[in-house]
Amino acid sequence: MDLRQGTSSVRLGIVGLFALVTAFAGLWSLPPLDRDEARFAQATVQMLESEDYIVMRFQDRERNKKPAGIYWLQAASVKLFSSVESREIWVYRIPSMIGVVIAAIFTALAGARLFDGRTGFLAGLFIASAPLVAAEGTIAKTDGVLLGLICVAQFAFLTVYRRTLSTNTGDSKPTGWRWPLVFWLSQGAAILIKGPIAPLVALLTGAGLSTGRKRFGWIWPMRPITGVIILLLMISPWAYAIWSATEGRFFTEAIGNDMLGKVGNAQEGHAGGPGYHFILLWPLFWPATALVLSGFARAWGGRDQWNMRFLLAWIIPAWIVFELAGTKLPHYVMPLYPALAILAAYAATDIVRNTLPEKIGPIIYCVVGLIAAGLVAALPVFFSDMAMSMLCFGVSGVIALATIFITMLYWRKKSYEAGIASAVLASLYAWTLMTVILPSLSDLAVSPRMSTALELADRHPIRDNQLPVAIAGYSEPSAVFLLGTATKLTNAANAATLLKTGKVIAAIIEERHKQEFMFELAESPVKTLAVIDGLNYSNGKTVTLTIYIRSF
Repeated sequence: MDLRQGTSSVRLGIVGLFALVTAFAGLWSLPPLDRDEARFAQATVQMLESEDYIVMRFQDRERNKKPAGIYWLQAASVKLFSSVESREIWVYRIPSMIGVVIAAIFTALAGARLFDGRTGFLAGLFIASAPLVAAEGTIAKTDGVLLGLICVAQFAFLTVYRRTLSTNTGDSKPTGWRWPLVFWLSQGAAILIKGPIAPLVALLTGAGLSTGRKRFGWIWPMRPITGVIILLLMISPWAYAIWSATEGRFFTEAIGNDMLGKVGNAQEGHAGGPGYHFILLWPLFWPATALVLSGFARAWGGRDQWNMRFLLAWIIPAWIVFELAGTKLPHYVMPLYPALAILAAYAATDIVRNTLPEKIGPIIYCVVGLIAAGLVAALPVFFSDMAMSMLCFGVSGVIALATIFITMLYWRKKSYEAGIASAVLASLYAWTLMTVILPSLSDLAVSPRMSTALELADRHPIRDNQLPVAIAGYSEPSAVFLLGTATKLTNAANAATLLKTGKVIAAIIEERHKQEFMFELAESPVKTLAVIDGLNYSNGKTVTLTIYIRSF
């Protein structure tokens, strides 16, 4: 890697290590999360169990939503570090962790190439410690890996674009082949991870650049013909295989239902009006919120400069598209966060100006930080048996005081030092939340508590090599991941039939379905193994699950 553009291997090493440490926060401590993480992990389990690396499935249903790339990475991680029988969720998260580390490093490189090494260093810290990125780095799904690949591709893009602008007219090969190849290889890998998102970001960036000088001079240096060939070679083998295996159903469902369906309509209740992503930016990009407005104002004022133009082209067109889409989830705009991190870091290194954004930004940062501190104290009270302890109060107080101190640094125009401190505080907050607070919320850990109860009774389908269980009234994917692919998600009457005929080791019945279950049992003798009370955070409903076993 060429480090002569204003950064150093020491800075990159610190950024990479910082990103790694931050992403480690919830790697082991958090149980499998519903619903997306558990679905991805379970589909990977079945890929390994069946040795079918083409078609993804969740139990007996095809999972025709995302390409196979993330499942291949997770399967490789399981084979390297664990086994499919152990159901250790941390091993499925390793690709996401690596993805955010790559994202932080290439954000730092991009910031250095666009401005200088100090800017790149702080931008890398910002992206690594942003709450949204820290969370995605510890969740076993596509977005952490996608972010890393997009950062690599966008770095290659800006490198080619910059060299194109600085090349004398008439030079037909100003950029060579290295960075165009990196761009296209990253795009191909990203398509295999999450379809068209990375190409969409690049195309919209290109569309934004087409409004400036040398509007189209960068296109041929990007080697588009070679790039299309690379994409075809990377994608077509699996595309043909999945087309044949599913008789075209994958593309019908993935493109027609999953992708295009999200554009015009809010799928699965994930709606939000215009401004949804703008509002969530402040808490989800917390370490940089004091500087985002100031950085964007500087970029807009300097939009005639190539570096500012590139960052604005990266952010604005894609942001508009994501705001207009019918389906909205917080992580949809995460591929734009690296550009915002660079602008925020640049604002910290630029000459201090008493502008309105520089006055508002620290106030926003302080408010978000104090709310975050309050969550540390409040969450265990509402979702755990653990009383509000002095430890929670103490940690909450430390976070609040640190937030106020950092805000004061911003007001004293020590923005760079404040930026580093805010990134460190955000990393410590991630560790506090994902290692101490969230794992202690026993009311939310419904599936893990079911798994533990069965294991303590030597009736766990996987650990004890027993028959599967039947579940009625609770169908979260984490239960299937923890209890085994053969888990029967069914109704109460069928669960009773399966239990009394000895086809399952236990029946797990939600309280609302208990009467139907008992009626179907008739005189069959059963006994209660355990009762699990909690909150199904996927739908916001409280649940009471009773584990029944045969008494003979």
